[in-house]
Amino acid sequence: MYASNQRPVYLRAATVLNAAGDHCADLLHAAPAPQPLSFDASREAFCLGTPKLAGKVFERKILRGLEPQGLRILHCAAGLAEALAALELPAQRIVLTAAIPEVDGPSTSWEAVQAILEQPEQLLVQFMAHTPPMHALTLLNSSVMAYVAQGLGCRGAMGGFCSQSNAGVDALAEAFHSLAEGRGDAALVVGSSPNISPALYLREPAQAQRLYGEGAAALLLSHRASADALRIAGIARGYSANASQAAAVAGRVIAQALRAERLTLGDVQQVVCDRRDPLVVSLFGPEQTLLDSLQPRVGDLGAGQLLSEAALALYRQQHAAQPVAYTLLLDRSQAGHWGAVLLAAPAKEAV
Repeated sequence: MYASNQRPVYLRAATVLNAAGDHCADLLHAAPAPQPLSFDASREAFCLGTPKLAGKVFERKILRGLEPQGLRILHCAAGLAEALAALELPAQRIVLTAAIPEVDGPSTSWEAVQAILEQPEQLLVQFMAHTPPMHALTLLNSSVMAYVAQGLGCRGAMGGFCSQSNAGVDALAEAFHSLAEGRGDAALVVGSSPNISPALYLREPAQAQRLYGEGAAALLLSHRASADALRIAGIARGYSANASQAAAVAGRVIAQALRAERLTLGDVQQVVCDRRDPLVVSLFGPEQTLLDSLQPRVGDLGAGQLLSEAALALYRQQHAAQPVAYTLLLDRSQAGHWGAVLLAAPAKEAV
């Protein structure tokens, strides 16, 4: 939400990587079917191969300390290097925020997961009995941020968010407010799904049958307008652990995202959301066009979900014959987190 003394913030460029491909256009086509997991054939997910490191942006020696999750983030960040450089900004004015939901190191072995599930009271004993030596000596999320900052010249404010459910909206909100309040002139927002590993299913046993996907996204924000950019007109977050209060929380989050533009929900023509969720669908009326989220095509991307949705919204805007004035992105996590982002087309701007 904007205050009277805040600057507008624009989404200027974006990159993605997921099961559909490594270009936003790929998200408009059918993705490959999910595949059985190597460690549990009874489960399926949208897994990715390991992307190559962009050698022109990052030093190859860092490969020794990176797992696929970190490489996915670097792959997407490298795709924005040229657009960021074209802004010709001092490095100290470039903000970096990241949504990385777990340590990018080797995950607990499946044998340890099974043993812990069978004897939860012996968690530590079972973990140590089934975990290889030196397992804990892995790189933290901050190392990936350091590589991005070094490779793309980001020397401004930084923030890392590591929750599984809402890190994406947190990272985007932090970057948005940093630019709106004049603490930077551009921002790079990166985010990744968790690695598909036994540890993922151990952390969220109640959601063990959820269809996950691996992927990443990167967004470039700036206070400068451009003919094909989207303005971030509002952003809001909320949480409710009580399912009976979920609709009320969602309503407040949506209203907060619309408040700065003085809009009602009826003024929003297009909503991107999970149309398989009855509660989400019930929030909207017939005047809204509901576009399905990416989850059915690429799986639940966790902390990378909202950033990937924003990237696709930008691509749609840039290739639309008639841009939609306002698009609302609505994200709901299984843990009860809500995130809403309102995007305004350049037709509303004095470019």
